[in-house]
Amino acid sequence: MRVVPVIFLCAVLTVMSVSKARGQDLSQSGKNMRIQKLVRDVLGKTVTLNFKASEPRAGTLVRANGTEFVLEIDGAEEKFPTQTIRSLTLKPGFAEGILVVVSSALVAGFGLGAGTLAFDEVSSRAQTVVAIVFGIFGGWLGYESFFQEVEIEFP
Repeated sequence: MRVVPVIFLCAVLTVMSVSKARGQDLSQSGKNMRIQKLVRDVLGKTVTLNFKASEPRAGTLVRANGTEFVLEIDGAEEKFPTQTIRSLTLKPGFAEGILVVVSSALVAGFGLGAGTLAFDEVSSRAQTVVAIVFGIFGGWLGYESFFQEVEIEFP
C-alpha cells in the first residue's frame, strides 16, 4: 500500500522536471528569435556591442543568431556570446544625414515663405537672413530627431 504513493510522487516529480526543462527550452528559443528579429535590419552596418562586464567593441555586424554575434573588426571575424551582451548601439548613417539636410531645407523654405507673406516689400537680404535662421533651426531639429545613436537593449 505504501508503494503506490511513492510511485505517484516519483511520477509527479518526473513530469514537473520535464515540463520545467521544456519551458526553459521554449524560453531560450523565444529569446533567440527576438534577437534575430532585432538585428536583421542591422546586418552589414557598423555597430557597437556593449557588454555586461567588459569594454564595448565596435565593428561591422556580419552574422547574428540566438547564441552569438559575429563582428568583423580590422578584417578579422570575432565571435561574442549573446549572454555577455547588454545592448547594441547603431550609429547614424548616410540616410539619417540626408534627413537632417532635408528637414533644414524644408524649415528654411517655410521661414522664407512665411516672412515673404507676413511683410510687404521685404528686402532680399532680410529674406536671406530669415531663411538662414530658419534653416539652422530646421537643421538642429533634424539633428536632434534623426541623427542620434540608437541603442537596442537585449532581453
